[in-house]
Amino acid sequence: MIKDDYLSHALTPEELSAINQSICAVLATDHVDDEALRRLVTQRDELIQRHLNNLNEAGRDQFAKAELPINIKLHATVQSLFADSLSELSGLVRGLKAVKKYK
Repeated sequence: MIKDDYLSHALTPEELSAINQSICAVLATDHVDDEALRRLVTQRDELIQRHLNNLNEAGRDQFAKAELPINIKLHATVQSLFADSLSELSGLVRGLKAVKKYK
């Protein structure tokens, strides 16, 4: 597990860790590429689903318990980005209305 990869845990398979590192890299940029983030999160979900299907019941339980706090953290991060985007969009709409008002 890489130091900057805060989305992985001791049970994270190598392929998932690589996707997690890519997600961390996208989130660390000044301007988050929404499309890249969406694609990576989708890949992450698909890989987790496949991995869970390959585990026995006890392994699924352990992995799911380890993933839960990470998924909560990722969800909160994406929700924060969404709220920031809405705020920025709202400011742009207000600015557009102000420009139209002065025409």
